[in-house]
Amino acid sequence: MGDVPPGLLSGPARSPGTHRRRAHRRYATLVSVAIVSVVALMVGWSVDQTPLGPALLAAVVLSGRIPRPGLVDVLALLLGVWVVASLGWTLDTSATRSTVYLYGTCLLLLVAVRHIVTTTRDLLAVGVAFIAGCLIRAVELIRAPSTGGDLDRTGAFDLSVRYGIEGVNINLTAYTMVAGILLAVLLGSVGGLPRAVRLALYACVPLLGYAVLLSGTRGALAALLLGAVYLVCSRAAPRACWLVAAVVVPAVLLLVPLGLGEATMLRLDGLVADRATGDLAGRMLVWPEAVAIWGQSPLAGIGAGAFMAVSSWGIGAHSLVLTLGADLGLVGVLCYAAVLAAAIWPVGRASRLGARLAGLFLVMFLPIWLTGHWEAALAAWLPLALFSLVPALTADPSSRPHGTGGRHHRRDHRSGPDGVLPRSGGRRPAVVPGGTGDPTPQVGVLAQHAL
Repeated sequence: MGDVPPGLLSGPARSPGTHRRRAHRRYATLVSVAIVSVVALMVGWSVDQTPLGPALLAAVVLSGRIPRPGLVDVLALLLGVWVVASLGWTLDTSATRSTVYLYGTCLLLLVAVRHIVTTTRDLLAVGVAFIAGCLIRAVELIRAPSTGGDLDRTGAFDLSVRYGIEGVNINLTAYTMVAGILLAVLLGSVGGLPRAVRLALYACVPLLGYAVLLSGTRGALAALLLGAVYLVCSRAAPRACWLVAAVVVPAVLLLVPLGLGEATMLRLDGLVADRATGDLAGRMLVWPEAVAIWGQSPLAGIGAGAFMAVSSWGIGAHSLVLTLGADLGLVGVLCYAAVLAAAIWPVGRASRLGARLAGLFLVMFLPIWLTGHWEAALAAWLPLALFSLVPALTADPSSRPHGTGGRHHRRDHRSGPDGVLPRSGGRRPAVVPGGTGDPTPQVGVLAQHAL
């Protein structure tokens, strides 16, 4: 052995500069993940989200890596360009400028999360931070008086009695709780988590659900009901239910605001509760005007955010398709739909569990997209960004071609028949290229038995 060069036994020598560069890269990535996690906390809790855009830019710069945009990122960039371009033909410049900033922050959040979150640990950090923000908001809501100033919770199941936080939109609060529940289900499906952590995530669901109940927001309550029904139905046939959701949800979003099925929805709404304001009938009064304004400029719209400024009702369209159509035209509708499809469709194809999660995402957000304003809400775009990373984190990094930046979707050669990788037995740690060096296993990121 004395004649064997030491390098064959000890491996290639590394210079101190190499170690310093790697340490610096790991530190920079940890800082970036920490910033994004704080942003996620603020998305779930804070009322003032204005500073979040600069914070996200700082996180991308501090990551020390050049972004490698995937299809989702490119489509999001195209949507952003179209939103900015609408300043050239808007009917209300002031409203469009404010809306441009909202969309810009949402799209930056999507791109920043997809760039910085490269390991399962990062996914958990950002997702748990958002859920923590939702829990803070939920506790504030539970402790808040009702709209009549009464702290008694005997009216919790009376949807005509609503509980909210002063200075915070009550519907947006409820929608954010729905997003928190959705992310709790996603993170609870991550493979390799200790049972206590998984139980803690699932324990957040009833608390957030109770906050939604107190808010009396029917769209959010319908989202929880549809989500529960979907999880039960999709357990036996996940792929079939996912495909049905992928067809039915876009059809409902398009056809109902155009007049098909309105009477049925009104009857269902009347069976739940009767209150003077905040009901579905009030939203439907705005829909014909939004359709008419969209018809005046079918391709380009009247400018991002302009419909709310020019509407005779003084409110927004309360429909994802009509808001996008009136503001951004058919081009904006297609760009927005393309971003959603590019982010969600690969998750549905990744595995049986991925199909359930993708369908759950669509089904739970359907009532909110149909009757609320959720198109430029950070709490809507954060779950979308994390969901879009599931295929990349599930795939084996060693099987990816060089230069994919962790965005290449490929089934691992060790995966089971459903594309879900085994959680034990000869598994070696793997790290997504460009990540922190975290030994957290990337294989088996979803545990098939979790739901």
